[in-house]
Amino acid sequence: MSNRSGRPKDDSALSLSERRLSLRRKMVDDPGFSLEDLDNEARNRAGSRLAGGDSTGSLGEVAGKPAFAEGKDAVELAARAAFPTRFGDFELYGVLDRRTGFEHTAVVKGDVRGAENCPVRVHSQCHTGDVLGSLRCDCRDQLERALRYIEENGSGVVIYLKQEGRGIGLINKIRAYRLQDLGLDTVEANEYLGFPAENRDYRVAARVFSILGIKSVELMTNNPDKIEKLKAEGIVITGRIPVVTDWNEFNYEYMETKKHQMGHLY
Repeated sequence: MSNRSGRPKDDSALSLSERRLSLRRKMVDDPGFSLEDLDNEARNRAGSRLAGGDSTGSLGEVAGKPAFAEGKDAVELAARAAFPTRFGDFELYGVLDRRTGFEHTAVVKGDVRGAENCPVRVHSQCHTGDVLGSLRCDCRDQLERALRYIEENGSGVVIYLKQEGRGIGLINKIRAYRLQDLGLDTVEANEYLGFPAENRDYRVAARVFSILGIKSVELMTNNPDKIEKLKAEGIVITGRIPVVTDWNEFNYEYMETKKHQMGHLY
């Protein structure tokens, strides 16, 4: 069961505009972090998106949604190898997205071609959690539970997509962390930076399902938005496998926000 021992923020009842005002007051004595800079950046990014551009200037920080290249060759299987891990023995597939140059991966257990009700986790990259062990989220716990599950099940897939911070990029994710330290929740922080709360794209994942020949899936997720977006891409989802993780004092507010504002199922 989840550990919900964390404490809610005292200013949880404040509106977003009130929290922004509170942030400005808190930042007076912090010359290293300018909310004016964030305001300008948010306006510039919003204007760039309206003009059809991308203000990030780097493939590694793409946060918009580029038009999907025509034809199936836009996403391709580029490499494949045996992949022994601490969770079990798998095959690792390298997937190249020619729209962006991003390299994604799929961890595969067993023969999934033609599989029905195949257990699948579609996991978005979390550098801070998956790599560095951050306690601010539950991403690493979800990833490891998914890998253990497909190993124990004898078949399944974990698709690992390079879309950090729910699609806003690593640097903006760190900026959002700073805003959360100062009173905004994870949704408000993304919106303050000029992004939607949920900015992920699952078209690459849908193509990976096709490449692997999977007919239908049981999706390992707590996120109903992910289910609906994958269904919109034509993926047949026959069931949901909950991914239960423990909460802690550092991710309590984050988990509460995902549950109550984003509809995650806990």
